[in-house]
Amino acid sequence: MQEMGFYTFGNRDYYETPRHVPISREYFDAVRDQLPVNWKLERFDVWLAATPPEAQLPIQGFKIHLSCAAGGGVEMLRRIVPVCVNSGVAFKVVADPALHRFMNSKRYHRGGSGKFAAIYPPTKQTFLDLLDRLERATRGTDGPYILSDKRYRGSKVVFYRYGAFQRISRLNVDGTRTMMMQAPNGDQVPDERAPYFQLPEWVVDPVERNEERSEDDDTELLNGRYRLEEALAFTNTGGVYRAVDVGTNQLVVIKEARPNTLTWAGAGSSVDAKVALRHEHACLERLRGLRCVPEVVELYEEWENTFLVVSYFDGVPLAKLRAREDFILMTKMHLPAQVIEFCCRWRELCRSVLDAVNAIHARQVIVGDISPGNVLVDLSSGAIGIIDLEGAWLAESSARVAKFGTQWHNPGFRRAESRQSAALTVEDDYYACGMLLYNVICPTQALLELDPAHPVCRILDHFVEAGLPREVRAIILSLLEGDGHAHAR
Repeated sequence: MQEMGFYTFGNRDYYETPRHVPISREYFDAVRDQLPVNWKLERFDVWLAATPPEAQLPIQGFKIHLSCAAGGGVEMLRRIVPVCVNSGVAFKVVADPALHRFMNSKRYHRGGSGKFAAIYPPTKQTFLDLLDRLERATRGTDGPYILSDKRYRGSKVVFYRYGAFQRISRLNVDGTRTMMMQAPNGDQVPDERAPYFQLPEWVVDPVERNEERSEDDDTELLNGRYRLEEALAFTNTGGVYRAVDVGTNQLVVIKEARPNTLTWAGAGSSVDAKVALRHEHACLERLRGLRCVPEVVELYEEWENTFLVVSYFDGVPLAKLRAREDFILMTKMHLPAQVIEFCCRWRELCRSVLDAVNAIHARQVIVGDISPGNVLVDLSSGAIGIIDLEGAWLAESSARVAKFGTQWHNPGFRRAESRQSAALTVEDDYYACGMLLYNVICPTQALLELDPAHPVCRILDHFVEAGLPREVRAIILSLLEGDGHAHAR
């Protein structure tokens, strides 16, 4: 799915193209102050493009990308702009610190993530010379690994790939465009930004390969004990995998955090993915022994990444359960027997969810991100599992992580007033539980974000008129008011 986050930066109510996102002058001034007066510097979408006089770009070739950790942009510009100017090479950089954080964040697509600067050498020799000079100029700096590229030798921030220099695109049937390159026979082929390095079949990598491969590089086991079975999800911050612990033969889930990528990028602040994963580990350690959350197996480092291993909960997310033919209500309101059956299952779900949340609260932890994708149900036993606690609150949480928790939520599952708070409260969890239980009846949370009048009550009134018991409506509305014990009355 194409990343749509850029189109909400400029306006919260309407989609706008990235060129309309307002930017500060911080990066613009840092570049302009180092350019000769006859160089052009102008904004292009999310970039600032710097072009020497009479520059002629080839159609395609090897381009150099530089990554940069959030907060290090101005220092990186101080190091790389003189190198580009001395070589007379066109380049572009991310236009603004907020856009920089977003492009390093979990929400950004993996094929384009991490790119702070792009440099366009006109010849192979210029490309090779610039790689070496930029590696020397950026020593001691750090940034996220650019997944679409190949890292240059021992550098943490210098990468390269082969691709289009000029914007030649193909219009797709859905209105989007695909960037194109030209094959030697003249045909146009897609310039794919995949989350791994690849070269067109007619191109040879001009960089010598001096890396020594370890005999352990081909091992099939992670950390010497986990055999991967399935990738459950991928984001820019890392993957989530199902694996078998060969020592115990138990299924586990492994969550990965890549350095210098951001789980959350807010206004003027951010939380690194490795910090968020370690925070989730701390929350799960506090909750150790509760059956409603995963059990920690271990936290470990491998290569440059951090991995959290937890027990596997064999359950169905509520997001899928609500659509099952034997559970769905919306299409069966005219069948009294089906309404009764749904209400019986809904009541047990309500009790199980609130019992789990209250048990977590008893350990002085607030969940935060309670939503249909993070609550699992074991269909055989009815047991509840709550996963993904990176945004949970602990008393010892840092101010930044606590603030992250107030922002890290699915649309429609957080009280609007809480988004301005410094930390989560138990009422936030009960509100999310109310919305969760409403969601299995009528999944319209995202649309409710567009209506300040918050029409849950009116929607439930329609269901009551159609035959839903009033007690269901009363429980949901009480939870939305922060009453976590309404189901017991």
